[in-house]
Amino acid sequence: MKRSIFFSILLVTFSCGLFALPTEIDLTKLPEPKSPKPLSLIFLPVSAFISETSLSVYFDSPVGNATITVYDANNDVVSQETVDTYSTTEVFIATDTWATGNYTIKVSYGTTALSGIFLVE
Repeated sequence: MKRSIFFSILLVTFSCGLFALPTEIDLTKLPEPKSPKPLSLIFLPVSAFISETSLSVYFDSPVGNATITVYDANNDVVSQETVDTYSTTEVFIATDTWATGNYTIKVSYGTTALSGIFLVE
């Protein structure tokens, strides 16, 4: 009796697996490489954060002199600082007097230029 119940459950389980509907896999064409080159990860030693009163920029490792420029929505410069990242790794820029809106931060050092958009509320 126990065997027939076991085989009945096994048969029902197996039958359900045969009639399950397949799920479509969405495939997209990958871009073709222009020339074979090894893949590499890019490490950006800079991170930026916005709070209610300040914009904070952190350098995880020294990159020499770095220029931090902030533009408002009209593309006017609202702040610009050049720092020596060998002597300081944190930059704080007060934003509590800035108007509400979108701003763009640009951080440049050597031949590297980084950009990001943030909102001051």
